[in-house]
Amino acid sequence: MTNPLFDLTNKVAVVSGAAQGMGQATALAVAQHGADVVVVDRNIDGAEATAATIRAMGRKVLVAGTDVSCPDAIAALFMQVDATFGRVDFLGNIAGDGHLCQPEHLAIEDLHRVFQNLVIGRFAMCQQAGRRMLAQGCGSIMNIGSVASSTALGRFFFNDTAAIEI
Repeated sequence: MTNPLFDLTNKVAVVSGAAQGMGQATALAVAQHGADVVVVDRNIDGAEATAATIRAMGRKVLVAGTDVSCPDAIAALFMQVDATFGRVDFLGNIAGDGHLCQPEHLAIEDLHRVFQNLVIGRFAMCQQAGRRMLAQGCGSIMNIGSVASSTALGRFFFNDTAAIEI
């Protein structure tokens, strides 16, 4: 059911982290408001479950098991979106692969993985979607992070958005 104040009919939404949690809720919400959806998640079973719910709403769905920490995989994803839908109107950049631990125990390899996913990967998603949105003259990008970056967690370090806000 669409709402005239938030009508996404004939729009295409790309949502990362769409197999569960905030990503799934976002994918379902944009579909309820009329968008066709690209469901992006490494959890293919969860992504397919989200896609089935969206299909039941009468929307078109593309499921992609893209590793959103890999810019080359992200470029390939958007080429697939171009071939399937021909446009991108909304990017929900929600997938997050944070690491929660005390800073003195954080391995450098884990720090690299967090930055690759939450900084490099999210930038690459924004860049790929943004290029298409600029070419078509419109679009919206929503980056979701964790409240953990704004709310004290004691000595715990590096949950979702913390990496981006450093």
